[in-house]
Amino acid sequence: MEEKPMVTCIKNNIKVYPIVYDLYNMKIEVDYDGRKKQGVDIYNWRTQQKQLQEKIIELYEILAKNIQSR
Repeated sequence: MEEKPMVTCIKNNIKVYPIVYDLYNMKIEVDYDGRKKQGVDIYNWRTQQKQLQEKIIELYEILAKNIQSR
């Protein structure tokens, strides 16, 4: 059985999570074993939570696919 993308990433010390950008907005940050990189897209925490969650899931899937193809 294939692992879920999030489990694969966490086992490889990769985390994707939202961070506070300003009072009303958030950005996505990827932590790859201590090396952090912020995304450029800004999400309103009140009106765009669904898009934020979908993007985080999408990033986990992309990163897991890259790990598995090594």
